Amino acid sequence: MDFYSNLDSRSLDSETPTLFEIISAQELEKLLTPSIRYILVHYTQRYPRYLLKVANHFDELNLAIRGFIEFRQLSHWNSTFIDKFYGLKKVRNHQTISTERLQSQVPTLLEQRRRLSKTQIAVSLFEIVGVPYLRDKLDHLYDKLYPKLMMNNLDPKESLKTFVQYYFLKLYPILLSVLTTIQVLLQVLYLSGTFKSPSIIMWLFKMKYARLNSYDYTLDEQRVNKFLNKTSPGKLGTGNNRIRPITLTESLYLLYSDLTRPLKKGLLITGGTLFPASIFLLKFLEWWNSSDFATKMNKPRNPFSDSELPPPINLSKDLLADRKIKKLLKKSQSNDGTCPLCHKQITNPAVIETGYVFCYTCIFKHLTSSELDEETGGRCPITGRRLLGCRINKTTGEWTVDGIRRLMM
Repeated sequence: MDFYSNLDSRSLDSETPTLFEIISAQELEKLLTPSIRYILVHYTQRYPRYLLKVANHFDELNLAIRGFIEFRQLSHWNSTFIDKFYGLKKVRNHQTISTERLQSQVPTLLEQRRRLSKTQIAVSLFEIVGVPYLRDKLDHLYDKLYPKLMMNNLDPKESLKTFVQYYFLKLYPILLSVLTTIQVLLQVLYLSGTFKSPSIIMWLFKMKYARLNSYDYTLDEQRVNKFLNKTSPGKLGTGNNRIRPITLTESLYLLYSDLTRPLKKGLLITGGTLFPASIFLLKFLEWWNSSDFATKMNKPRNPFSDSELPPPINLSKDLLADRKIKKLLKKSQSNDGTCPLCHKQITNPAVIETGYVFCYTCIFKHLTSSELDEETGGRCPITGRRLLGCRINKTTGEWTVDGIRRLMM
């Protein structure tokens, strides 16, 4: 990949998008349906009376609604909802025409000839909406029938139904592997510049990706103006030969146009800002779920998990005057490997915050059996230092001990 990242941008085709842009758009498009399903299931749990039927028929409703939206996008922009967000579109692949020469001479004529036909729009719509729908249904059917195959409950000679189910389970994974291999091969050829179509359907129906340009935005402005001025009041009563006054029907027509014009503008503004904002939110959620930052934020805070234990502090004069503390300190400073509490060879060694090593059972019993007083209990038996990992559980009335770390010898 270093080779492609170090290429001179002036030598690349500015009209053809890179494979990484296409893959990024496809990955984002795959997140739309699961995200909408997750939101719907979340609110269905709160309002099952109103949303349960919608959730049960989510696949069909999603197919119809997304199909309508994508059809409008393909008809107007020759681009899908996500591809338009990335500035991409689909055009006819005229292999015998020099697009660069025509782009500089007659750009409008070239763009008109590259617009998708009705068949190509229908095929693109099927690729975007129909293929994922069929894939989900076939995957669900495969997962449902596969246990029967493993239990030898499918006899292909029993009936036509079992015959079809048996060979479906045998051929479906092979078909997916073949299609995936062809898809990867086409993407590699697209990356090398040999092919202009990065998918099987686009290659079969002679389509390729291109970037949105000024022609597409000019065409969209014309459609918007036509949509807003469809019921324009200026079309009534402006003729030079008109003598009669405006009728009641025409007055109502003018009133209707005055009321609907702000609504149309609001609809266009909402559609132009709400959908891109939802895509940005979707990308943020994708980053949040895949990054380590989310894991660190959701991880419970433990002062001893990632930080080093502090070194032992110097003893105060009062503690040094205590004979018991003197004896324990002298015993702890010896390197004979004995526990300062039980005075035996250390077994299952464990270290506490102050850095001293004890038997795990000895130090644990010492801390849990100390006085139920935060001022005198929960302290290091050597230094007398207050241990941050020891605190009194107000519910049970016992010491909760953390911060003891076992050592691997």
